[in-house]
Amino acid sequence: MKKLLLLCLILISGASFAQVDVTFKVDMRGHNLPFTTANVNGTFNSWCGACNPLTDANNDSIWEATLSLPPGTIEFKFTADGWTAQENLTSGSPCTITTGDFTNRVLTFTAATVLPVNCWGKCGECGVLPPLRQQISLPITWEDSTTVDLTTTDFGGTFSSLSPNPVDPTKVVLSILKGNPSEVWAGTTLGTTAGFAANIPFSANSNQMQALVYSPDAGAVFLLKVEDKTDGAKSVETRATTTSANAWEVLTFNFTNNEPNTPAINYANNYNKLSIFPNFGVAGAAAGPKTYFVGKVAFGNLTSNKDLLATSEFAIYPNPSHGSVSMIAPSFAGSRVVISISDMAGKVVYSDNASFEGASKSIDIENIKPGIYLVSAKNSNGKLSVNKLIVE
Repeated sequence: MKKLLLLCLILISGASFAQVDVTFKVDMRGHNLPFTTANVNGTFNSWCGACNPLTDANNDSIWEATLSLPPGTIEFKFTADGWTAQENLTSGSPCTITTGDFTNRVLTFTAATVLPVNCWGKCGECGVLPPLRQQISLPITWEDSTTVDLTTTDFGGTFSSLSPNPVDPTKVVLSILKGNPSEVWAGTTLGTTAGFAANIPFSANSNQMQALVYSPDAGAVFLLKVEDKTDGAKSVETRATTTSANAWEVLTFNFTNNEPNTPAINYANNYNKLSIFPNFGVAGAAAGPKTYFVGKVAFGNLTSNKDLLATSEFAIYPNPSHGSVSMIAPSFAGSRVVISISDMAGKVVYSDNASFEGASKSIDIENIKPGIYLVSAKNSNGKLSVNKLIVE
């Protein structure tokens, strides 16, 4: 009798710890971003990250894995490359449960279970989806969001978004609002935590990057920081300062001139993540809310800036120059335009109510000292356009 009772207890105990196979499946087309491995995370593995990878043996975008789990109720979600990316599930969906701020998938099972294929981030199949977007890489423009993932990552109180070019609304650039609550170190990563698709090709003979920026103030410091997306301690920071207000200009960043008390460039490191810090060193509360714009960003030199540097109303040629320049403005032909040239302190050094008989107008700058100036032109309709002039 005792042996029979012991055997029953053993069988009951064994049944309570019996595990069954659960097969998880996810259609990663819903992720629509580059990744290496899909994972499943949940209460059954303590949300461990990369410990339960899925596989896609036939390359059909359906990733799956079979795990042996004790029967019961579990919460889970699908992730990519550990916790590099995770599903954003909708509360109230039929396959989810929401507890506090967390919405996860939920499953109750008592026997072996094969889950149906669910689209990443959805309950059910994906259906027709757009093509996979490419991971961001240099050079960066902001016009191709349909084919490139142009997600940006803000920190320290900035807010970034794709916006119309302030001098040509038909073109798209990145705007970064640095508001009152923002920190002195507030900035924006140009991409996600996944960084660039390829390493920035720094070498002993190639240490430079350029960015096309538009600042509300001259004298604003822009900091660029490159780092290893897997190890933030491997980084380099350098700065450049704007010379124009409310105008596009090219800033050059030399990464051999690293910020004091920060790491120097190390050519053995991988640098594949880039962040920009507008008006670095000044808190939003001190400066007030201001918006900065970023056009193109490139390793080495920018190859073409015409589409962003042009103020849509006039160009200056030659620039830099001395003696005289020509204002080229077809839209000014046959009208009078108020022209003024001011230095970076705001002092007007030239003014004229000029008549444009054709598409251009010559301006004598013989008596203007070498330096950087802003040329403004207001047409008969009151529209103001601004461009930069460098006098040699």
